Amino acid sequence: MEHFYFEAPSFEKPIVRPFTRIEEHNLSKYSKDAITHYRETVTPTSAIPTKVFSGFLKSCHTLYKFDSKTEKDFAVILEDDKQVLKWMRPAASQFHIYWDHNSRRYQPDFVVETADGIYMVETKKEGDIETTEVQEKSQAAVEYCTHATAYTTSNDGKPWKYVLIPHGAVQVNMSFGYLARGYDVSRTN
Repeated sequence: MEHFYFEAPSFEKPIVRPFTRIEEHNLSKYSKDAITHYRETVTPTSAIPTKVFSGFLKSCHTLYKFDSKTEKDFAVILEDDKQVLKWMRPAASQFHIYWDHNSRRYQPDFVVETADGIYMVETKKEGDIETTEVQEKSQAAVEYCTHATAYTTSNDGKPWKYVLIPHGAVQVNMSFGYLARGYDVSRTN
């Protein structure tokens, strides 16, 4: 062990392709369940992850599943906000963002496009935000956004930003712009 050493790897510049296709989701639901409109109230809220939602007008897919009520409420905010042009919940294979010494893949909750930028958004419980796992994912996402911004802005595109929003901050009467300004992690790094 006296000759053993460990160096933390740095993040490599990701390959940013200007026209990557939007990957499809592989969704499942109980056969007795109908597809639910995203504005419908689901009770109990613990049943939300088992439902498939539809009715979106600005999203890149027609059907989505949400892991929590917060994510469902955030989709309502995105649909209602006039500043939001498009949004999506990326499929598991959409991005190649790695963390934990490049051994695990990170999948953000949302990607949102407005007139002034593209935002990679994660919603997390307040108690989880300072955990090592969330901070490592955040660092990897900020690094990805930095490289994506370098590519897109040099090709007349929009800058990318990473936003980490605590669950308690997501209220359906808020605007996306307010949340993005308040919880933009890429500004602090």
